[in-house]
Amino acid sequence: MAAAAIVKALPGAFSKVRSTMTTLIRDPQVQTGLRELAPPTPSELPSAIASIVKTVESIQTKRFLNVTVGQAARNALVSAEVVCWFFVGEIIGRRSLVGYKVSSK
Repeated sequence: MAAAAIVKALPGAFSKVRSTMTTLIRDPQVQTGLRELAPPTPSELPSAIASIVKTVESIQTKRFLNVTVGQAARNALVSAEVVCWFFVGEIIGRRSLVGYKVSSK
């Protein structure tokens, strides 16, 4: 009986999921996020190279040292978040909290 009720409810659930996904994909904020995650197009390469050159010049002139305490704190928090997500990804990839499973033959 329960299986029949589940099978009967599936078409309605699929149409609801499809409707929600269609709305989500058309959302401008989602579109912006998808564009940000895309690799640079050939037309964007000159601006990417200019950004890299600007960063290198900033390092060479030590201009990055002229930041406020608030900016430095914000940069430190962002860096800590990136490091934490890296470690979370490593744990997920290993499927273990402590080291890799090595099989001995």
